[in-house]
Amino acid sequence: MVDTVSPPEPDLSQAEMVERAKALASAVREEAPAAEQRGYYSEALHEKFRAAGFYRIFVPRRFGGYAFDFPTFYRVMVEIATADPGIGWCLALGSSHALHIASYFEPASQEQIFGPGGGHFIAPGSVPHRARPQAVATPDGDGYRIRGKWPYASGSPYSTHFLGSAYVEGAPDRRLMIVVPRDGYEVLDDWGAILGLKGSGSNSIRVEDAWIPADFVLPLERFRPSGADTPGWRLHRNPLYAGQFMGYAGGSLACSQVGAAKAMLAEYERIIRGSRTYYGADLPKIEHPDFQRVFGLGMSMTLSAEALLMHTGRVYMEYAEGEVSGDPFTTLKANQLMGIHHQVHRLCWEAGLEFFRAASSSNALDGQPMQRFFRDLATFRNNATHQADFFAPQIAQAYFGFDDDVPVQS
Repeated sequence: MVDTVSPPEPDLSQAEMVERAKALASAVREEAPAAEQRGYYSEALHEKFRAAGFYRIFVPRRFGGYAFDFPTFYRVMVEIATADPGIGWCLALGSSHALHIASYFEPASQEQIFGPGGGHFIAPGSVPHRARPQAVATPDGDGYRIRGKWPYASGSPYSTHFLGSAYVEGAPDRRLMIVVPRDGYEVLDDWGAILGLKGSGSNSIRVEDAWIPADFVLPLERFRPSGADTPGWRLHRNPLYAGQFMGYAGGSLACSQVGAAKAMLAEYERIIRGSRTYYGADLPKIEHPDFQRVFGLGMSMTLSAEALLMHTGRVYMEYAEGEVSGDPFTTLKANQLMGIHHQVHRLCWEAGLEFFRAASSSNALDGQPMQRFFRDLATFRNNATHQADFFAPQIAQAYFGFDDDVPVQS
């Protein structure tokens, strides 16, 4: 193992990083229209994020990262997403997958993947549906030859690696999680023809013929570890790297949705402060009880969603600490956290719907912030893998012990 690589600012605090996100909000807002047109944020904004250390939040300290906790990650990403949900989505998804590498891959693999310089790691992740085996891994010597195409690889434009799944050729039931370095894949220019989240950099990734070592491959089932024996815990002795993927899978996405709801709350306030009622008494909308009602209700739902998200960050850390001290971080606990994230999404959608309906049609025109924020919420609303009612049976199954790997809870 190579010597430890210190992060660029060893004494940087979690609070200071959150303040950096707040300070960049105006730059993100200014960038938003151009990011929508381009499909991702600019090189200049990327450099600001890099200098702020956002891509290093989950990277282990021995590899030049900060290894900050989930509440810090969520607070940073919500600040950016409140300025623009699409940009926040791109940043959160590109930076969060460092946790996968640091938790589940063996030490020698981590050393290679994070690299000798350490720290700067951006990796979109994409797991195609099992019914569409469009990505194949063929055993080849001490590794695999990869070919395939992966859609919705959010965070890809400035990526250093790609994290995806593939089937073993000739064995379709064997699914692998693979890591492909940047020189092994192409980022396709195919993002933007969608309702919202246009600035999220959710391009497709294509691998024509790349060879990766066996160290860059894991069985997909390893992403549901059991017991306090993750490679990340053994190497880093930090509970952050001893958790369950499903316990945080919905949280990175929820940051963008909370940001969108908060952005719509601020925009709705601007609207009702600056316009008058159309019907009844001629009043500023801010003085009318109908518009006050929408504001109060929407604010309550938005604040509740944000509070729930931050709560899951704290609980995740508690569960991970329990995992290494003898209280297992079970699949049930992970699924319950995912369920809470789904309720965060729901609250944000309902709040945004209230703000949008009461904002008037003039604010639904192209170029209006309210329209863009609503489109960002609506685009996530039909995400196939994050439908609360579709996922709910998995929570029940884990609770009642129908999954053989999960103990019955009393």
